Amino acid sequence: MSQSNEIKQTAQEIAAGLKRLGPNRVAALSVHVTKDLIAELEEKANKLVAQLEAADS
Repeated sequence: MSQSNEIKQTAQEIAAGLKRLGPNRVAALSVHVTKDLIAELEEKANKLVAQLEAADS
């Protein structure tokens, strides 16, 4: 997979996770699930930053 596709996929995963946390979500999430989702999104955001930095090099 090309670097551009990986970056795009990571950004889409972050957007999907944020949608699950947003006001238009289908169901309320438990506190535990919310904390896990936030931790997962933080990891993906850090991965995206690393991918963008690598693309700039």
